[in-house]
Amino acid sequence: MTLDELRVQAAETLDGLDGFPEPWMREIFLKVPRHAFVPDAVWAWREDAYRPVRASDEPDTWAALVYDSQHPLVTQVDDGQVDGGDADARGALPTSSISAPNAVFAMLAAADVRPGLKVLEIGTGTGYNAALLCERAGEANVVSVEVDAGLAEVAVRRLAVAGYLPRVVAGDGERGWAGGAPYDRVLCTASLHRVPFAWVEQTRPGGLVVTPWKTTLQPHGMACLRVSEDGGSASGHFGRPMSFMDLRGQRRPEFPLKDVYTAESWEESRDSRTDLDLSFLNDDFHARFALGLQLPGVHADRDGRAWWFTTVDSWAYVCGGSVQQWGPRDLFAEVADAYRWWRAAGEPELYEFGLTVTSDRQVVWHADPDRGHQWELPV
Repeated sequence: MTLDELRVQAAETLDGLDGFPEPWMREIFLKVPRHAFVPDAVWAWREDAYRPVRASDEPDTWAALVYDSQHPLVTQVDDGQVDGGDADARGALPTSSISAPNAVFAMLAAADVRPGLKVLEIGTGTGYNAALLCERAGEANVVSVEVDAGLAEVAVRRLAVAGYLPRVVAGDGERGWAGGAPYDRVLCTASLHRVPFAWVEQTRPGGLVVTPWKTTLQPHGMACLRVSEDGGSASGHFGRPMSFMDLRGQRRPEFPLKDVYTAESWEESRDSRTDLDLSFLNDDFHARFALGLQLPGVHADRDGRAWWFTTVDSWAYVCGGSVQQWGPRDLFAEVADAYRWWRAAGEPELYEFGLTVTSDRQVVWHADPDRGHQWELPV
């Protein structure tokens, strides 16, 4: 099957998944050759590491990965320090990708990108999303910022070959790009836990800032924020849950248990009992999202039947009703209280929560930004 035939097949798959919220999305998916923005060497998890899959060696596998309609494709690992041309190369951390088509169009729908709107994209990556934005908004209206200068340079070449000439800026996307402001839309293609206020400042009143959003407890979310008429804030509900690679300046820290757990701390730990069933952490996405909002900086990980909760200075181990804890925080009580609040509030879904961003505060809330329950996020 040719690459063009695979693109048509992927479009048909997306049709069945309602992956094109608006008709124009299908049209530009078929028009923009996704494969033209993908390097010869991509990365797939095999056994215990990311390993290169090269079009020159495995053309069918490479092509299938490129036109997978529901999964992103890793195009760089370890900030480019590992060379995909090496057959024995192994990568640990995915650091750039071409997003899954269904995720791309879900974000474009949330941002309500329309012809003639000025758009700032944070995270050029391969350039594919910028090409889609050019088709929809017009290339003269698109600015894309990429923190990795090497990726930016390659993206410019690929965009030009495909017939697109947006402005691509090599720089720190958290600063936006004031040279093209004000924008009608700011879209970030990487996940973060704190929205840079520069994006709000560079967006017109009434414009939208749309970005994947995460907590240490839950990496799947999307913030859809409308800028106020005075330009001093942006606020809105969370939208469809999405998972993207981390913004480089806001990478999710590693699970900190190894830094705080020792045999001595186990001996010193406090013990107690609980009848709380923690299966909701696996089974109920909305519960876990709500807990993540209330417990910033708290990590959770399952080990068989047991759960570990940890921060930079405390840990809790819960298994079979037995609780062991160490450190200044009563982490399990915090988890239990947050879950009880969620239950008492009527088990609200992700879509009932929102975020308000100002120059000095970021606050998540339930139901209403002014009268609902609020939790201020740490700086």
